[in-house]
Amino acid sequence: MFTNSCEPTLPKPVYNSNNARHIDTSTLINNTSSSTINSPLQISTTPTFFFYYYYLFILPPLLKLTTFKDIHSTIKNNNAMNTKAHATTIDIKQRLPVKSIRVERDYSLGDGITRFRTEYPVELDGKITPEEFSHTITEINKIMDYADRLSWKIVLENIMETLTIYVWPIFFSTHYQRTVKKLLSFIEAENTNIYYPHSLSISDPVKAAFLFIEINFYD
Repeated sequence: MFTNSCEPTLPKPVYNSNNARHIDTSTLINNTSSSTINSPLQISTTPTFFFYYYYLFILPPLLKLTTFKDIHSTIKNNNAMNTKAHATTIDIKQRLPVKSIRVERDYSLGDGITRFRTEYPVELDGKITPEEFSHTITEINKIMDYADRLSWKIVLENIMETLTIYVWPIFFSTHYQRTVKKLLSFIEAENTNIYYPHSLSISDPVKAAFLFIEINFYD
C-alpha cells in the first residue's frame, strides 16, 4: 500500500526493554521543532569586565549626584566660576587704575644691586595681607639677585655681546634676558592668584627701568 509522501509518518513508539516505559517521540514529527537533538548549546559570551568597571568607577560618582538636576547645577556652577575669573582678569587689564602706589628701590646695598623695599604700604591694608606682600617683593628681590650675579658664563656672554656689537642677544638669549622672562612670569602668576581678585595689579618693573614697582588700584 502506497502512502502519500506529503503526509508525515509517525514513528513507532519505543519501549525500554528494562522497564517497558513509553518514550514520547511526538516532538520529532516532521522534524519541524525549533530545538533538535543535534542543536548546539548556546553560551553567553558577554564580557564581564565592563560590569566590574561600571560598578567600581562609574556608578559611585553617579550615586553622589542623585538627580540630573544636581549634575546640571554642578556643571553650571563650575562654568560660572571659570567665566567670572576669566572675565575679572580681562576686565582689570582693560581698565584704567584709579590710584597707584610705588614700592621704591632699596639702595642700602649700593646702586648696582637691584632690590626693592619690603615695608608694607598702608594703602594695601584690607586688600592683601603683609605676608602676601612680603612674599611678592622678597621673591622679586631673589630673582633680581640671580640676574645680577657674576659667573664665567655671564662674562663670556658679555664679551660676545661686545665683539658682535650687541648682535649676539638677537640670536642667543642671555642670562639676564632669561631671568627677566622668569620675573615677568612670576609677576603674572602673583597678579592672577593674589592681586587681580582684590582689584589690584603689579605693573611690569622693566618699563620703569627697575627704579620702582608700581601697584595699581581699581574700582
